[in-house]
Amino acid sequence: MAILSALVGSTAPSPLYALYQDNLGFSSTTLTMLFAVYAIGVLLALGLLGTLSDRLADRRLVLVPALFVVAAGSLVFAVSTELTGLFMGRFLAGIGTGALTGSANAALVGFDAQDRKRHAAVLATISFTCGAALGPVLSSLALGLGFYPTLSPFILNASLAIVTAIGLCRLAWNDTAAQPLSKPAGSEAPRTALRQQMQGNWPAFTRISFILVVAWTVGSVFVALGPSMLLSTMSSASSGSHASAGLLVTAFQAIAGLTQFVCRRVNAAHAMRYGGALLFMAWLGCLAALYLHQPLVFVVFTVLAGVGYGATFVGAMGIFTTLAPSAHRAALGSLFYLAGYLGSALGIIAMGVAVDLLGLVRASAVMLAVVGAALAWLLPWNLEPRRPAG
Repeated sequence: MAILSALVGSTAPSPLYALYQDNLGFSSTTLTMLFAVYAIGVLLALGLLGTLSDRLADRRLVLVPALFVVAAGSLVFAVSTELTGLFMGRFLAGIGTGALTGSANAALVGFDAQDRKRHAAVLATISFTCGAALGPVLSSLALGLGFYPTLSPFILNASLAIVTAIGLCRLAWNDTAAQPLSKPAGSEAPRTALRQQMQGNWPAFTRISFILVVAWTVGSVFVALGPSMLLSTMSSASSGSHASAGLLVTAFQAIAGLTQFVCRRVNAAHAMRYGGALLFMAWLGCLAALYLHQPLVFVVFTVLAGVGYGATFVGAMGIFTTLAPSAHRAALGSLFYLAGYLGSALGIIAMGVAVDLLGLVRASAVMLAVVGAALAWLLPWNLEPRRPAG
């Protein structure tokens, strides 16, 4: 529920970006920066708090305050009528999400037996994508009904985060993996131990991190610009079409989540390879739909992109789970997500600049070339984890 509420706050603004852009008159670069400032907040929280929950006997000392920050971000975004307030709300949402992401994933693994770590990874990614899918549903529904679309979804999400925080405080806690480190915070011993336990696996970790960056960059384009891209394929747009276009983000995230559930028993390396290839082909189809002004074709290939994204994501998470040492699980998880958020933030801003300079179709063609080259380099490598001797 903590992961879900954070991701609802992350994606709820997606159907509303075009509305904010029309009302406030900012460029595509500013739109993508508004999306990316969330990732900057996540990065800051991961950098400052990534190892904190590994040093605490109870991870709720990180999770509960983070949920209140998520709620604060939603409330600020709800009441803002200027661009500065929107940036601040997104930044707070990113801080809260970054603070709880590594800790929540580590806690889920700690609740499971040693032989069920993959189950925890699937549960985490399902929670992640279900929250990401629910956010656009709330905003699109409010937009379609005309029920305070810039206010009601964020009030609801703030309430969800607060209720979840209260529930965490009241429920029993049995995370067997949360053990405080014996060394003081300034000691280098935990860092040295992490290097030793990851010996021989850093190349695999680096490559799955780059694959995560590519997948999240494509996913970020669909979440931030997908509704606007779909509207550009239509001959005319109305408030109803804006609400329908917002549901495109829900379709993408829901299909991604379903794919992760289906692929939970598929070899992780195979899931990444085939998912990455499908992601490239789907983006090629979306580019054709943009050029030919075919909204139905764009929707179909967006759904296929969700399949590719989901397979790539769950494959990367599956390999990460087998790589991460239990004593440093939250720290390594924060590093993994840090790479994904940083890469996708830079990628989505670059896409926004390209749209302003080249137009939507040409910018999409440039992105297709970059994604294809990156996947062609990353996917053929052996990404199976290895354990150091002894």
